[in-house]
Order: sequence, then C-alpha cells, then structure tokens
Amino acid sequence: MRHSVLIAVTALAAGCALYSDVSISPLLLSPGSIERGSDLPSMLRKSDYVRAVEQASTIEARGRQSANDLLALGTAEMTAGRFDSARRHLRAALDLEPFRTTYADAAWTLSQLEYMRNNFETSLEWAHLAAEHGLVVRKWHLDFLDALKNVDMYHFRGPAAERVPLRIGRPDVPRVEVTVNKTKNVIAIVDTGAVMSIVSRKFADSVPIRKLGNFEGQFTGLLGEPIQVEFGIIESLQIGRMIIENVPVAIMPDDKMKFIVTGKNEFSIEFLLGAHLLKETRIELDFRRNQATFTHLTAADRIAAPDQNLFWDHFRPTVRGVINRKGWFVFVLDTGSEVTFLNSAQASSLPIQLFTKGHNATLQGLGGAKKHGDKVEDVEIGVDRWAGTYRTIPMYDAGAAERTSGIVGENYLKNFIVTIDFGRMRLDLVPVLRIPMGEIEGQDTVTGNQMPR
Repeated sequence: MRHSVLIAVTALAAGCALYSDVSISPLLLSPGSIERGSDLPSMLRKSDYVRAVEQASTIEARGRQSANDLLALGTAEMTAGRFDSARRHLRAALDLEPFRTTYADAAWTLSQLEYMRNNFETSLEWAHLAAEHGLVVRKWHLDFLDALKNVDMYHFRGPAAERVPLRIGRPDVPRVEVTVNKTKNVIAIVDTGAVMSIVSRKFADSVPIRKLGNFEGQFTGLLGEPIQVEFGIIESLQIGRMIIENVPVAIMPDDKMKFIVTGKNEFSIEFLLGAHLLKETRIELDFRRNQATFTHLTAADRIAAPDQNLFWDHFRPTVRGVINRKGWFVFVLDTGSEVTFLNSAQASSLPIQLFTKGHNATLQGLGGAKKHGDKVEDVEIGVDRWAGTYRTIPMYDAGAAERTSGIVGENYLKNFIVTIDFGRMRLDLVPVLRIPMGEIEGQDTVTGNQMPR
C-alpha cells in the first residue's frame, strides 16, 4: 500500500559469480545522455530532483499560486532532504485549500518530513490529517508515532567522530562492534537499506531492551514479504567512545533473521544499524583499511550540496545514477546487500537488453524470503564519477510498490572509500587499491573464516 511504511532490509545472495565480476572505471557521459523534464511533474518522473528544487524561485514569483505545483515542489524538496523549504511550500499548498486528494498527499508528505526530523508528535498530527482526507495509514504506524512523541531521540554524547574497525566476512557486508545498554557487545551490520535499526528477539530479551508500546507493526521486506515486529528503545548504544541514547529499534523474530551462506552454513543476525539512526551521521566506510568512521551531524552540517546525488524514498536513502550511460535512475543505497541488482518490474523502462538468462543464485531477504530471477549481460551502472561494468547482473521482481530501478550493493561499494553524508546529501566514492591482509599496522582485520557468529 502506497502510504504504509515500506522496509527494505538486508539482501544476501549466494553464488559468487554474481558479486565478483565488477570492473570500475571513470564514468563518461555524453551530452544528451540525461533526459530532462520540461516541468515539475516530468522532473519528478525522471528523478531529476536537483533541477526540480531549483524551480522554487520561479514558482514563488508567480502571481497566482497552484497547490499542485507547490505540492510537487515540496515533494521534490522533501525527497532531496531540504526539509525546511519543503515544509514551507507544503504548508503553502494547504493554505490554498486544495482538493481532498491533494490535501491528503501534502499532509502525508509533511508527516514523512517531520518523521525524518524526529518530530514525532507533529508527524502524528499530519498523519491523522492525511487519514481524515482519505489516505489509508496503518494504525500501527500511528501507534508507533504516538509512542515516540515524548522520547528525546538520538541524544549524542562523547566525541563528535569515532573511527572503529570495519569487519568483513561472508556474507560480504560491513559490520562494526557496538555496546548496547552498557552491558553487552554485539556485532552490528551497517545496513543503509534497513529503514529502522533491527534486533533479534533473542538479543532484545538478553540485554534487555525496553519494549515500546503494546502493539505490533508489519514491515514489508525487500522482496515484498510481510514481517511482524514489535518495537523497543535502546537506552544506550555505544560505537567506540561515541554514545547515542534513546535509539528506537524494531524487534524481529529470530527465525526471520537467519540466512544460508557458503557451504549451507547458517548465519544469524542479531543487530542491524538502520537508516533512521544512520541519517544522524556522516559515515565513511574505508574498504582499503577496514575502518568505519561515524561523525555526528549538527544543524550547521545539514546543507545539501548543489550537486547532491543522495535522496530519500519511503524513508530509505537512494542514490541517483545512470544505466548504460543513460539517466537518471534511482537505486536504493544498500550497504547491507551483498549484490547490486536491477528491479525486473522496471525492466521495460531501463536501457538494457531484455534478453535474459536464468541464474542459480538465490536472493535472500529478512523474513526468510528467497527468490530466483533472471540476469542480463554487459550492464554499466554509474554512480558519482564512477562506473561499474558487470559481465552479468541479476534481476529480481521487488514488487509493484517498488519505484526504484534496483539496488547498489557491496560488490560495487567495496571498490571505494565510501562516504555517505546525510548532511550534504552526497554519496562520494574514492577508488581504492586493496592492501593485503596483515600489512595494515594496528588494524584488526577479520577474514571470512573469522566471521563472528
């Protein structure tokens, strides 16, 4: 359902051929390779959000304002993380007393905006108004906002930036060690594809994590599967010396957080650091030195770059890129996915050869879902200033509600020093040459067979 909360969680694949055949080169774009919209609606359809937000002065200068134009502008600004401007234009759209559906869309967009700013009471008010004007908003989502409205969320203490060892192993996703409620250390996956931070039921009970409310929510997994969850609050989360107080988490059944990796071994996840927490930071993942740096963002850091390439979609970070040097296309930025893949539901609109072949890899998502799909050959995906050329790339049907063209995962990202800056709304990539294991002084490198269980 379009106005429910969609959760894209960790995607893991088996079959090394699907994540090892990527070559990196500078991205070369020719004039005219990017399709431009002529008006706001077409700019939004073509994911040309930067140009869309640049229309603000033109729309504001008009003698007669249009609620639909203001809604489109505010939606583009919210997507671009330019929340103050979005709030102003969306409220201006409502002041014009638009039709019921326009009012509902503007109110829901405002609810999402305030949710991203951690203003849960205001988000709840706008969600109720959206529901009153005809939108279907899940009751558990309203209960969740109500439970959070008096919580002082994400209170940071300690150093503003902290560098910690980055652990890599099969499955090939980044993870760091954290301390929960000052009592228990756990290896947590850094998962930008998870809308919320998630813990297993067993881990939540062992800490313990304080339960939030007496209701259950239903997430929609990456592969469209429903997942029942409860919610809780971590009182203290420590990354190195950096302490974050009052961190909301979804609590998921243990059997929904298990995967099968190489050799049919079972891998159980206890903790995911999700996007709603990670948006409070600038993250650097250095896959050359196996280090991760987290920097707490202040209000002064939240100024979107003119050339931003990072955006929000259904509370998930997405990155704007090109396929076979044509664009723009939007991908979920998912550090918790081993593979990069394309959404077969969008295949007809992608500049690819539609001749497909089956592959023997299985994509696994939280919730226990498993899917096979087709693959396409010789595809180039470009992000920032770099292109990744795939001899083969898998395709999966992510469901009718999924609007993105696919996922950018670790087989692409691990070739770079990756900086995800939720202040400037930029994904910056610096290519790296790998340093052999053991040659990094003082670095605790975790190899595949040392992967923590």
